[in-house]
Parts: sequence; C-alpha cells; structure tokens
Amino acid sequence: MSISNRLHKSITLRHSKSHSGGVTDGSMWYADDSSFLGLGTTNMDQSEQDGHHNPPGSSDGEATIARQLTGELYCIGCGYNLRGLSIRSNCPECGVPVRATILGLVDPHADELSPLIAPKLSAIGLNAWSMGAMIAVMMIWVLRIAEVLRDIFDTTWTPMLAPWIGISGLILSMIGGATMIRPHRGVNRLESIRSAIGVSLYGALIFVFSAIYLGHDAAAPSPLLDPSNSSLSRSILRIAMFLLIAGIILGLRPQAVGLAVRSVVVRTGRVDRQSLMALLASLGIAATGDLIHVLSTYISMGIDDVLSIISVVVISLGSVLFTVGMVNICIDTVRLFPVLVRPGVGLSDIFETNHEKSRRSG
Repeated sequence: MSISNRLHKSITLRHSKSHSGGVTDGSMWYADDSSFLGLGTTNMDQSEQDGHHNPPGSSDGEATIARQLTGELYCIGCGYNLRGLSIRSNCPECGVPVRATILGLVDPHADELSPLIAPKLSAIGLNAWSMGAMIAVMMIWVLRIAEVLRDIFDTTWTPMLAPWIGISGLILSMIGGATMIRPHRGVNRLESIRSAIGVSLYGALIFVFSAIYLGHDAAAPSPLLDPSNSSLSRSILRIAMFLLIAGIILGLRPQAVGLAVRSVVVRTGRVDRQSLMALLASLGIAATGDLIHVLSTYISMGIDDVLSIISVVVISLGSVLFTVGMVNICIDTVRLFPVLVRPGVGLSDIFETNHEKSRRSG
C-alpha cells in the first residue's frame, strides 16, 4: 500500500456513530462512509447541510483531505516547520515527503482519546507506581546479596535499613497506583472499583512484606542458603505475597494499558512487550519454587534435600525474571511521561477540511 493510500485510510478512520458513551482508550473503529475529521456525517450529507458543494471535478478524497497544513508540524527528517505546505509536497529543507512525516508523527486517533483529568499527575503517578515497586524489589536483592556475602565471604554487613526502604517503596507505589483509579472520565464505575481493589491490596502486601523481611529474616539471617525451622511459614508468606502482587497487577492493568495506548508507538505495534503479563508469569515461577519447598518439608524419603535445591533454583529464576520485567516497566513508564503530559498531535491539529477552509475564508 502506497503512502498516500495509507494516509487517506488513516484520515477516513473515525468513531462509529453506532457506539454510544464516548470513546475509550485504545478503541478503534473503521467507517468507510464518513470522514475522520468530520463532522459526524458523510461528506455528501455535510455539504447539503452547510449549503456547500464540492468543486466540479474534485473527488471525495480531495474534499476530505486538507490542501495545506494549518497547524504546527515539524519534519521527521530535519525538524523544519511544515506549516502552510501542501500535504502532497516535500520538505523544502531535506526533501522528505510531508506525507511521510504525517504517517510517522501524527496520531489519527488522538482526538478520540478521553482527555486526562490531570495529565501531569497521571504521568507522575504512573512513574511512582512502577518506581516504588522497583525500589522494593531492589531492596530484596540487597538483602539476598548481603546474605551471600556473609555466608561465603564471612562479611558482617547487614543492611538494616533495606526492609524499611522497601516498605517506603511500596507506600510510594500505592500512592502512585491511587492516581490510576480514574485518570479520565471515560473510565466506567466497574473499572474504577477494580482499580481501587487493586490499590487496597497494598495494605496487606506491606504487612506481609514486613513480616518476611523484618520478622523471619531477622530471626534467620540466611533464609536462602541456611533456612531455619521457620522456613515453612516464610514460604507460605512468600506465596501470599505473590498472590497479593498478582491481584494488584490484575486490578491496575486495565488503567496502565489505557495510559500506555495513548502513545501512538505502542498502539501501532511498534512497541509490543506485554510486560505486565510477563510479571505474572515470573510470579508463577517463583511461587512454584516456594510450593516445592513446602512440599519438601513433608517428604523424608531422601529426596527432600534435592527438592530444597530445586526450589532455590526455581525461586531464583522467577526472581530474576520478575526483576527484568520490572526494569522494562520502569523504562516504559519513563518514556510515557511526555506522552501523558502533552497530548498527541491529531489530524485536526494540523489541517482542516475544505468546508472548514471555505467557512473560514468566508
């Protein structure tokens, strides 16, 4: 498909009149008989209502597509301001077709997305949600590294503040998650309740986190390499922690995805990570390791030691995958910050229809 045909197809996308209640994030409808810019009706109907008719010899495509850019649009090649140029022309500085810049930078569905109630607050909250969780994860790694150094290299380093910093990170993540309950008016009541339930699970998560890393780990400084008699209860608490994290992810995932699709790069498939689902998978692997450890405590037929080693390997694998997933989410939320603060450039921001131009000229 040529660039001009793709552009014409993008321009003729709009919200179908058969849907009610507004457009939700990421939703896309195709209508062959109406203009994306439009005005709620087809070109013919609008011409009859306004009393204007297309010039003789002009096609519907020419009547729909603007003859020149009326808004700020900067060349994708050199950054030159293309305002006032025809969309069929090339950049006077570098020769890149104007249509290529439109296809690369303009979001055909920017006008369909419900505006955020507080864009900057939503951007900060999304980053606080991911960064706070990342802080808690890193503090757990600090505790495990300190354990390895004590058992292997006979060091005396004990990071006493690490659990408290991890709890502070969870509190920060909870506050950030609260900003995602209803970021825009297009969120319905059930979605808001689902997100609120996800945020409420942070209270139980903080309690379980403190019970593990301030309670059990203080009594048994080497829970990974030299578990004590309380290792069974610690594994059960870890499984509960994984379930709570999974509940938080499932509760807030629709809102997180709804914010992510505001980026045209994400929505058009140029970035496709599914990081939240990968987190759930890694949580399942880590929880499986703890389940194996629980099983090993009830087996005394000579394979309990083997099961304990397998559980350590599986838990370590799940923890590494979970950390990698959290790093990807933090990177994605940082990239989304400017997208959320500044709305995307829509088709109506850069050019007008012939009817709008005629009315403006008149």
